[in-house]
Amino acid sequence: TTKVLAPDYLGLPTGTGITGCLEQRVSSFMVHVLILVSLIALRPLLAGIPMAVLRGLFLYSGWTNLAGNEFWERIWLVITDPLKMPNKSYCQVKPLSKVHAWTAIQVVALCVIYGIMQSPASVIFPVLIALLHPLRLQLAKTGYWTAEEIEQLDSHF
Repeated sequence: TTKVLAPDYLGLPTGTGITGCLEQRVSSFMVHVLILVSLIALRPLLAGIPMAVLRGLFLYSGWTNLAGNEFWERIWLVITDPLKMPNKSYCQVKPLSKVHAWTAIQVVALCVIYGIMQSPASVIFPVLIALLHPLRLQLAKTGYWTAEEIEQLDSHF
């Protein structure tokens, strides 16, 4: 892939560069205010949308967003032909059984969290999310994975 610099991508004149970024909170606040106003003002209109349409919309949105999701890709590595492995950092971890073990632990954690969310104990959800990082640290101490391997497996980029 070719790296495109921002001035070239934006079509800015030669010699022009981006010198900084001023952050402000007004835009995101106004977006949320407009969402709130539209929910209140358009409630009768929104109530007319069938639930099947909304469920289909969210299902489609979720399905299309799975492409490029590292966790989803690692789940499918079990049945992927070794010659067709993606060129991603987690595929560099050898042996591949370490990748499968890491993914299996994450699948189990996901199932446990989902199971608890469906029970009366669902109020502890934030605690479970907070415990994921200590779990990662404990897994690093087992010695099965090196620090570099964990970074490759658990990296977002």
